[in-house]
This record gives sequence, C-alpha cells and structure tokens, in this order.
Amino acid sequence: MFKIFLVFLSLILFANCNFTKPTLLVQGLNQEDANNVLLVLANNNVPATKQLEKDNTFSITVDPKNQIMGLQVLSNFGEPVNKRSSMGEIFKKEGMISSPMEEFARYTFALDQDLETTLAQIDGIISVRVQVSMPMPSDNLWSSEAAKPGAAIFIKYRPGYRIDLLTNRIKMLVSKAVPGLTPDMVEILPLEKKADK
Repeated sequence: MFKIFLVFLSLILFANCNFTKPTLLVQGLNQEDANNVLLVLANNNVPATKQLEKDNTFSITVDPKNQIMGLQVLSNFGEPVNKRSSMGEIFKKEGMISSPMEEFARYTFALDQDLETTLAQIDGIISVRVQVSMPMPSDNLWSSEAAKPGAAIFIKYRPGYRIDLLTNRIKMLVSKAVPGLTPDMVEILPLEKKADK
C-alpha cells in the first residue's frame, strides 16, 4: 500500500513539474521576427518556444519562471523590431487622384521609414527615429532663396557600442538619400541605454 502511495505521489510531482502552462512573451510576429526573437533568447540562455497561431502569425512562449528575464533580454536587444512601412506600401494608391500635398507628405514619410530601416541595421542600435524636413516644391521658379531640407535623428543604442564614432558616416549616408540635403543639416542625438541594475 505504501509503495502504491509513493508511485501516486511521484506521478503528481511529475505532472506539476513538467506540465506547467507556458507564459506568452510576444505575439503577432511574422516568421522572420519570431526566429530573431528565438535566437536572441537562446543566445541569452532563455529557453523559448515558437507557435503558429490561427491568424498565421507567430507567438513566443517561455516557462513562467523565465518571463521577467525574457522580457529584459528582449528590451536590451530591441526585439521584436518595430515594423516600418516600405515605399511600396506607402505609395499604394487608394483613390484615383491624389493632391500634390498628399503625394509629397507620403513621399517624406516613406523616406523617414526607409532611412530608419537602414540605420536600424547598424550593430548596437536598439531603436532609431528619423524626421526629414523638406520644403514643399515651390511653384515660384524665380524664388531667390529656396528653403533647405534638414534631418533630425534619434538613436538609442546598447551599452558598449561607440555609435558616436559613426555620426559623420551616418550624416553622410542620410544626406545622400535626401535630395538637396547636406551633412551639416543633419542633427543626430545618440542616447546610450542605461545598464540594468
């Protein structure tokens, strides 16, 4: 009878240890983003599972005891990356005719998005925001002094990376992508993420 009780107790303990319901960490990801999240978690010793949902997006789950660590790791590495619209998505025609102002606003927004996507590829960057300021094309061809374009860039980066050493190259890259923009009209604010206590 005592042996039967021990077997029963062992089964209960086994069930409690091995069938803990996983905790949702992130959801609504495409396959590429889900794989990137899994890779970052695995490289930081946080076991995780990828699951395909009914809406064809992916979710990432972890053991409840690893939830806080998993969230911290993803915060440190800027994952999952915020999705930016591509030029093609932004310039999709919804109506038959667009006003010049609407087309221009769509173009400058697309430019911001493309530059953010490019700069986000630099090692160490967690997040980046780009705001390009461009004058509306003037109808007055005889204007003696046309307004110049400018750009403001905010970069948040991980500790240990010297983004400040790349500022001149970033200014050059951005100025080459924007018609009429010169490097001296590009302002960069780099901000190092504070180390976790």
